[in-house]
Parts: sequence; structure tokens; C-alpha cells
Amino acid sequence: MSTGTEIIEKIKKLLRLSRSSNPHEAQLALTRALELAREHGIAVEKLNPDEQAKENVVTHRDTENCQRLSYDKEYAIRICAAFFRITPVLSNKIGTDRFGFPCVVKFTRFVGTASDVQIALYVYSFLVHHFAYCWRKHRGRLRNRHAFVDGMFHGIYNKLAEAQPEFISSEHALVERSHQDYIEATIGKTTKHDCRTPDGDAKAARWAGYLHGRETNIAAPLKEGERTAPLALK
Repeated sequence: MSTGTEIIEKIKKLLRLSRSSNPHEAQLALTRALELAREHGIAVEKLNPDEQAKENVVTHRDTENCQRLSYDKEYAIRICAAFFRITPVLSNKIGTDRFGFPCVVKFTRFVGTASDVQIALYVYSFLVHHFAYCWRKHRGRLRNRHAFVDGMFHGIYNKLAEAQPEFISSEHALVERSHQDYIEATIGKTTKHDCRTPDGDAKAARWAGYLHGRETNIAAPLKEGERTAPLALK
């Protein structure tokens, strides 16, 4: 159940979206804001739409450095971006290799609210290790690891998509917009990253991975009465 603070913040978000240059989107957001306010007995005229709660301020945290972004990490990042309210930005910087020599290292910047980023980083770390564990334990006679992990990704993705509650499009648009505004202000211009695809003929490995992905369980909310991730894995 949503708390009073969550309802107020939701109304503020909708009021901000009601300024959209898209008349249809603006009208839908305003109508929804007024409905929520009336339903919960909140005086809209006393709210400041531009005043954000501290927990809703967008920030970022970085993943660990690596010299090469593995496909395990690529798939984990895609799951986090799709279901855990963060926007990933792949970045490079000068670091050192294991011998201490300068080299280019890669990392991913997770953009979102502090709580969303914290949960997404946990899920990211879990998935990277989970992909490797399942391959070691269940590979059997399979040889195509990439296809197996690709299958796991699709199995987990489909299971999360089926379990995810329906979010109204206006809320999703606000989250995306706040992330993009932050990226433009603090990171700058970005380019699209294309993920690698495995061998299309490795059907057995992909299907085995898909089944193990489907078997990945969805955990209960972390704490009743507090806002948590829409979904969590275990």
C-alpha cells in the first residue's frame, strides 16, 4: 500500500508532467493528479510540484572497473535498465591493469534515485554471479556459453515482464525524463551501445539457459510499508 508521502510525490510528478508540450499527455497527467488528490483528500493548490523529496533526487553510482565488458555484465545491465528504474551509461576512463600499467578501463554508471540505484546494483551483481554459477553447475555437454547465458537472460526477462505491475505511461515518462536531464547536465552526450549476439544455431544451449532463467525466483518485497524495487530476485 502506498504511503501518504508516496501519493503526494506521485501527484507532484503528474503535475510536472501536465506542463508537457504534448496536449494529450498533459491532460492525462492533470486528470490523474486531480483524481489521486480527490481520492486521498489532498489539497492540490498547496503542493509545490517542483519541490522533490530527497529520496527522489536523481544521482548515480558506478559499477566496478573492467578492461572488457563481458556479455554476462551486458545482460545484467539490460535487466536492470528494463525493470529496476535506472538508466545505464557505459563509460571509459584511464585506469591501471593488474600489473599496474596505465590502460583504458570500462565501467557502467547507473543513473536513478539513490534507492533505485542501490537495488539495481545489487541485482546486477547477483545476475553476473548467477549466470556464471548456472553455467558451471548445469552446462553438462553444452559448449556454447554465450547462447546459454542469452537464453537465461530471456528466461529471466520474460518472467519479470509477466510479474511486473503495470505502471502508467506518464510515470514512466517522468522517470526517463529525469534521468535524461541528469545525464545531459552531469555526463554529457552519449551514444548507443549494441550488445553482442550469440551463435543462432546453438539452440540446445539457449533453451537450457532459458529454462534456468525461468527457474530464477522472484523474491518478496524487502520491507512492508517502504518503497522497494518493483521486483527483486533471489
